[in-house]
Amino acid sequence: MNLAESMKLHDTIKKNTLMLMTIAISLAGGIILNFIQQEYFTLMFYGLTLIFLVLLYFIFQKVLKKHNILPYLLITVAYAFNFLFVVVNGSSINIILISLFLTIYSAIQLNRKIFFYGYGLGIVVILANHFLATADKEVIQSLLSYTILIYLLIGLIFNVVIRLSLEQTKKLIDVLEKSEIEAKRKEAQKFQLQQNVNAIITSISEVNNHLQTNLTAQNEMASAINEVSVGSQTQSEQISEISQNTNETKSTIDEVHSKSIELYLASGNASELTKNGKMKINDLNENNTTLEKVINDLNDTFTILTEKIAETNKFAGTIKEITAQTNLLALNASIEAARAGDAGKGFAVVANEIRKLADLTGQTTEKITKNLDELNTSNKQAITQMDESTQNIKLGVISTNDVTGYFEKISATMQELNDGLKNFTQLAEKVQGQSNDVEKSTNDFAAIIEQTSASLEEMNATVDNLTTGNHQLSLLMDETVTKATAIKDDFKE
Repeated sequence: MNLAESMKLHDTIKKNTLMLMTIAISLAGGIILNFIQQEYFTLMFYGLTLIFLVLLYFIFQKVLKKHNILPYLLITVAYAFNFLFVVVNGSSINIILISLFLTIYSAIQLNRKIFFYGYGLGIVVILANHFLATADKEVIQSLLSYTILIYLLIGLIFNVVIRLSLEQTKKLIDVLEKSEIEAKRKEAQKFQLQQNVNAIITSISEVNNHLQTNLTAQNEMASAINEVSVGSQTQSEQISEISQNTNETKSTIDEVHSKSIELYLASGNASELTKNGKMKINDLNENNTTLEKVINDLNDTFTILTEKIAETNKFAGTIKEITAQTNLLALNASIEAARAGDAGKGFAVVANEIRKLADLTGQTTEKITKNLDELNTSNKQAITQMDESTQNIKLGVISTNDVTGYFEKISATMQELNDGLKNFTQLAEKVQGQSNDVEKSTNDFAAIIEQTSASLEEMNATVDNLTTGNHQLSLLMDETVTKATAIKDDFKE
């Protein structure tokens, strides 16, 4: 039901109530007047009419909700009881006045159909009152023309009033319909705007949630980049330290390479001396076979032998020093190989083998020293006991053979030491080249780390700027959501 229909229905209900109250007041006045005049029949007649009209009102107005039918029924009952009164009690001037009143009563609804319906019934009652007149017949009949004239004027006047009222009502209905259409349009616009505001709020909320998520992610990213930057700085410092250690290792390896060359040369000299010693022992062995013949030259020979043994002792001391130095260098090489990590594994193996060879050389040198000491003691005893040398010739030959065997072992050992030092020199050169490559790679890696640290610092600054901008944008989005929510609440109000 639209607004115009609702207004019409409400107006009809109010006018129905007004019609009942009007007729009820009129009938109540008639009842009181007839009671005073002691006209009990008319009083009873008016009372029944009032009761019947009230029953109709409650049945059709309150129970059945037939609001549009009730005015016709009220007018019909009022005229019917009036007509019945004329038939039963006879005509009177009061009927004319009551008919004029009912004509005005029919115009309460300001409805042309209802008015002309009551207007027609009024003419019937007036004519019935004229033709059925008995008492005061002449007066009633003489008033007919005036009554008709007044009745027609009343009809004309109320027709104009109803017409004007209908036009005003029509205009009002048009205005109400337009207002209702405009209200519906505005309500639709309000609903659409509210939906749009809800959609905007939802979208802004989603954007704000994504923005908050991005802001959190950027904060985490900034923290991670800061940690990476700090780690990169630490790595840069560590790489610098590694580069410094690599430079020191390179210097140590260069020194090892130089020492290995010196050891190689010393080993070559020792090998040559060992060969010479072996040749001398061979000569001594040959001389021992003719010792009985050259016993007179034995003193000189033993003197020379003593000098050679002393010289050999010096060589053995030199070999012992070389062995100790080689062992120390092998230990340093093992340490540096351990510092070099995977790149120094091969060098560590070589250093271990050199250290083993140095240990073997040291053991052999100790044996040589011990044997030379024993031989020196024997030579001294031989010098002091020259006279008894003949008896000990055979023992000397045996000792000389043993010394020859020892010199053969020393010669073989020195040859192995020479080969080992040669390989060690080659490995030292190889490790030196690898150390140069490691130094170059370390320097390049240090430069890359420094460049990466600088890039991370720039990225960290960029992320900080972006985080600041997103934070400001987040504040603006929060303000926008608050304003949009306020607009939405205003629409609800």
